[in-house]
Amino acid sequence: MLNRRYIKAMRTATLGVLATLALIWGAVDIVGVSAEALWDYVWLSIQGVLLVIVVAAPVAVLLRFIRRRP
Repeated sequence: MLNRRYIKAMRTATLGVLATLALIWGAVDIVGVSAEALWDYVWLSIQGVLLVIVVAAPVAVLLRFIRRRP
């Protein structure tokens, strides 16, 4: 049986993705933003998140190493 915490996490992630898709659809269909420009901004946002992860990972490893030293 699936863990209740896992189900809540999956529900939250699914609703987040669906909400993002609804906002993109609304921007393209209702407001009239070109889909190509919007996808360029989405790709730029993904790159920004990946950059933050790449910068944060070595810092996290360093902090973990420093805390383990006696």
